[in-house]
Amino acid sequence: MTFGSRMVGLVVSTLLLSTVAHAQVGSGAAHGKVLDRDGKPLQGAVVRFENLTSHQTDDTKTNKNGDYSIVGLFQGKYRAILMVGGKGAMVKGDGTGNEIVISDTTDTVVSFDLRNAPAAAVAVPAPSKGNDKATSAADKKAAEETKAAFAAGLAAIKSNNFEEAVKQLQLAAEKDPNQPNIYANLGFALAQLKKYDEAMAVYNKALALKPDDAATHSLISLALAGAGKIEEATQEVQQVAKLDPSMAGQAYYNLGIILTNRGKSKEAVESFKKAIEIDPKNAPSYYQLGIAYFGSSDTIPQAVTALQKFLELQPTGPDAEAAKQLIAAAKPQGK
Repeated sequence: MTFGSRMVGLVVSTLLLSTVAHAQVGSGAAHGKVLDRDGKPLQGAVVRFENLTSHQTDDTKTNKNGDYSIVGLFQGKYRAILMVGGKGAMVKGDGTGNEIVISDTTDTVVSFDLRNAPAAAVAVPAPSKGNDKATSAADKKAAEETKAAFAAGLAAIKSNNFEEAVKQLQLAAEKDPNQPNIYANLGFALAQLKKYDEAMAVYNKALALKPDDAATHSLISLALAGAGKIEEATQEVQQVAKLDPSMAGQAYYNLGIILTNRGKSKEAVESFKKAIEIDPKNAPSYYQLGIAYFGSSDTIPQAVTALQKFLELQPTGPDAEAAKQLIAAAKPQGK
């Protein structure tokens, strides 16, 4: 087997195993430990993560060691609420600049120590009512139906059932056309079905309601890249960086993923380099940068350097073995 065929086979299999998952929205995770007022692990406490944009919540409970973990969170800003015995005990991320940022490339640590909690119970922040001013029974019923359809749409996205997601989110949008987050998620589902024109029309509705939403601009960049409109996609990522610098690294990373999948290795390299510039310790970006560099025989040495940096930052994990194989394949035969 020649060097070229060995390399192509390894790169293709690596992309199939890792790239698509990184590009998906809604795979963020968090974990942590909860200690009681005596400093001992607290079992059965509820940790609630509330998205500060959609105000959707996800709950989990601590185990006997006081540990918890939660996956499937959408990227964005959150607050975490610790509830003990049905009452609020502590809140982290109060929406005044110290929000918890969830991304698709990190497992965020949020721990609670009740020795630092106030003596009295804290108020559990109520979800925003948004544009819901329902007063009649019929309006309240419609609001509940909207919430149910939206939740069903998010659940379908998390299970990669995008046809069902479109159906549910269109229903939610019909019942309440004033919620930008419904349109943003509907646009994402349509883009996953490669219905890019429809996705853009829906995204524009989201921006009409909330023009400065960085998360929506980030999703638009992915749709444009998927449609082959690379220059416009890059402009959207630049807009994300202006609106919310904390999301810029993730936006460049996601754009790089799409470009790699489309075979545009040179453009992908620039996106991953931007992501690394923003966060020099972002191991997945080094890994994908190495993959992108393998797109040309002239940049194989840079690929090896990027993968070595990845292994330095993340020596274990599912991508570590693939990185080692790629580095080994890059060496001339007989050495």
